[in-house]
Amino acid sequence: MQWLVVSDTHGDREGLKKLRDRHEQHVEAMFHCGDSELDKEDPLLESFYVVSGNTDAPGEFPEQEILIIDGINVWVTHGHLYQVKSTNQRLQQTATEQDAGIVFHGHSHYAGAYEKEDIIYVNPGSLTLPKKPTEPTYALVSVENREVKAVRFYEKESGSEMKNLSFTKEWPKK
Repeated sequence: MQWLVVSDTHGDREGLKKLRDRHEQHVEAMFHCGDSELDKEDPLLESFYVVSGNTDAPGEFPEQEILIIDGINVWVTHGHLYQVKSTNQRLQQTATEQDAGIVFHGHSHYAGAYEKEDIIYVNPGSLTLPKKPTEPTYALVSVENREVKAVRFYEKESGSEMKNLSFTKEWPKK
């Protein structure tokens, strides 16, 4: 099973539609980690779990989603309420309190994934205003037998895997 994770699309409806159309037949769940800047009623978002980012209209989306999908406790947040641009300490503390198995967040526009204290953290980067890498990115998370097996990052336009960012279950501990 795979999950699609995007964030910080900042009004790029066409880019988000392209990803949805590219992957919706091959993923079981799709997550948007905030700053979509789309209206809550936009039909494009119907197939996504969506949280509010700092540039979304207040009250349009929940601040966070806590879901159990395929036996994994998934916590989705934008990250601005946890100061992820300067530290991951509050994010990690809250993830532990939430008993999260995996955390999806955005806000920093830096794509990456890591595991700490048996919790996996994934920031898919940004589809429109990427900082690192400079290419627009998103992530696909592979789940098997109630366990995350891989997090792979892809470039928005070509759909090419960015192997330098991608991790399998053997990823380095941080």
